[in-house]
Amino acid sequence: MNSDIDIVIPWVDGSDSAWRREKDTWYQKLNPDQSSNSHTRYQNWENLKYWFRAVEKFMPWFHKIYFLTYGHVPDFLRADDPRLCVVRHEDFIPAEFLPTFQVCAIEMNLHRIPGLGENILYFNDDTFLLNYVGEDYYFQNNTVCDEAVETPIIPLLSGSIAKYTWNMRALDISIINRHFSKRKVQEENYDKWFCASYGELMERNRSLHYWDHFVGFRDPHLPNALKKETFEKVWKAEPEILRETCRAKFRNFSCVNYWLARYWQLCEGNFIPRRTLGKSYVVTAENHKEIADVIRTQAQPMICLNEECSAEEFVQIKDGINAALDSLLPDRSSFEK
Repeated sequence: MNSDIDIVIPWVDGSDSAWRREKDTWYQKLNPDQSSNSHTRYQNWENLKYWFRAVEKFMPWFHKIYFLTYGHVPDFLRADDPRLCVVRHEDFIPAEFLPTFQVCAIEMNLHRIPGLGENILYFNDDTFLLNYVGEDYYFQNNTVCDEAVETPIIPLLSGSIAKYTWNMRALDISIINRHFSKRKVQEENYDKWFCASYGELMERNRSLHYWDHFVGFRDPHLPNALKKETFEKVWKAEPEILRETCRAKFRNFSCVNYWLARYWQLCEGNFIPRRTLGKSYVVTAENHKEIADVIRTQAQPMICLNEECSAEEFVQIKDGINAALDSLLPDRSSFEK
């Protein structure tokens, strides 16, 4: 049996005029690297209602949803639903780090959310359930279920997200290697690192076993199970790095993110091994119809959608993806007005 499992999801309304004014003021003042402020990070898919419908239908066992926001709330949302907690940034992020316009500062303060339980299921608003997923996929007897699969970090010099993603992963891994011995971690939890349920992915661990240090982890861009106490441990171990992350108004090369907490759990051996379900897609003008079919046919239990397209193409892509979500999830959830 598990204790309550709470869902946490951050959300930003890129069209909110108050948010845009404050963001633009700080942007002009600090002049950060433009790739950390790409327009694609704030494009509105207008499909958040389907996220709520999917969670209610395919994950009915959740306890509460903690909806993290600058202050805006979607027009369709019933903020008074007893299973919904609308949490503003100032409700849990220390004042010295506010305002913030990057998700890393939000993620690294999740443990401060008032009322949040120990068992956390962390979503992004671009991840959608397409079929039922049981709670024992994420937690068993209050222990996280996850996969410990190594994957080398590959540096990329182009792309609005790629270079920041690479650098954050590299910083996360450098911290992990400072606190954990790969040899000791894998020797003490051999069956968790070389688990048959990983299938062909286990060959990655075998191939990288000869390296004395971790070179990276496979990061499923899907809902991940986390323990609140893990964030507290990471803050205790690396307070200055985390403060530097949270002080940054915009994402920069000194930021770490919540993957660090996930890696920490894996290296402590505090998890039950299982293969990750679902798939992450980069949606383009060329493949969006195929992805829409995946949604309609429920070919995956869950998906993550990241777009890579022009502003003009985005409108067409958004309409096609949302039509597929509506065909799968036509009924309003209890969270809708």
